[in-house]
Amino acid sequence: MTCKVVICDDEPDLSKDWVRRVRTVAPEERYAISEPPTNEAIRDSVRTMIKRRNASRDGGAPPTEQCLFDGVDVLIVDYDLLHVDEDNARYTGEGVARLARTFADCHMIVVLNQFPEAQFDLSLRGHMASHADLNIDVTLIDNAGLWNPPPWEGFRPWSWETLDAAVTRQKARVAQLVEGDLQQSIIATIGLTADDASRMSDGAFGFIAPNAANFEDLAAQTFAGFLATTTEGKTAHALMERDVRGAARFAAARISKWLERELLGPQDVLVDLPHLVQRFPFLVPGDLSDPASWSQVVHDDTPLRAVIPEGAWFAADSWLSRPAVWWRRLESDPNIRKRRTEFDYSKAPDLVFLEDVSTFCPLADATEFRAGFHNAYDRRFAKVVEGFQYAPQRRFAFGV
Repeated sequence: MTCKVVICDDEPDLSKDWVRRVRTVAPEERYAISEPPTNEAIRDSVRTMIKRRNASRDGGAPPTEQCLFDGVDVLIVDYDLLHVDEDNARYTGEGVARLARTFADCHMIVVLNQFPEAQFDLSLRGHMASHADLNIDVTLIDNAGLWNPPPWEGFRPWSWETLDAAVTRQKARVAQLVEGDLQQSIIATIGLTADDASRMSDGAFGFIAPNAANFEDLAAQTFAGFLATTTEGKTAHALMERDVRGAARFAAARISKWLERELLGPQDVLVDLPHLVQRFPFLVPGDLSDPASWSQVVHDDTPLRAVIPEGAWFAADSWLSRPAVWWRRLESDPNIRKRRTEFDYSKAPDLVFLEDVSTFCPLADATEFRAGFHNAYDRRFAKVVEGFQYAPQRRFAFGV
């Protein structure tokens, strides 16, 4: 599959430079990078999406014209891109992303320069309020790790997903919701149990079901119900009646981001494999003293498939960007508990996972910081690559 990529900015020289930079790192067999659209084309397309939204709300016939965001696999929009509609409403890049998410057939959305304070967010929380799938500084647009599968070199945050893989997953999620039913339970779809949910934060619980009082209420929340409780609630029912794909695109993207940031990010409901072997070094395949054995699990889950019980794996693959296990299920498994008790932790080398370069290194060569989840697993590590901005800096002080 070749992904169609469109990069939008209202300064033509800048957008041409961004296209040039991306083409130097994005393989032609994986990505088709379009020439940057004109300001007029962007303006007309934003207006078309607004007409589609208004028609959905009012029950009128949607406009028949296409817009440049239709059929785009990866949409990259500068936050400072500004358009004003006929009612003098302002649309920044974030506003365009929100429109494109629902009212254009668009898949992966990246917003540039919306949060300029850091190239690497030491809180690891991301930006749940943004309707972009990814928010990055424009200096990172030609980072090879954003466009290419491993191996990676240098600065490459672990929270990133390769863009073409993200497109594939979003398409699969949308198809699942369109072919299935928006009335299906979110919790049942991802396979969360009451025991798993016991580690959820209040914010994670409230994001999908703000009025839920217990797990039964949470489990009853459907994708349709989620749509109705978001700020898209005014158009939710109209979308589900007139544009199921639009409703599915919105719900799929938001729930996937919730899973990544609120359930996987803290590493206490779901745990991905690098953090798992750091916690349970007896699971490391091969030579325990060799950092390469540890780093193998970053890109290949095959060795761990043989030793981790099948029921502990997160099985809804299209909803999460990397292999992960349900922590409560794994730590309570009798065989895992036995191995954990019998393992001599003094034999484990002092290796830690580096969140900013996606690999392992000796503890002595890492810089500790505290993430922003306020849980037992906030102790994280970074290489701190020269030339990149890390913030908020105070999180390094907490790591001492």
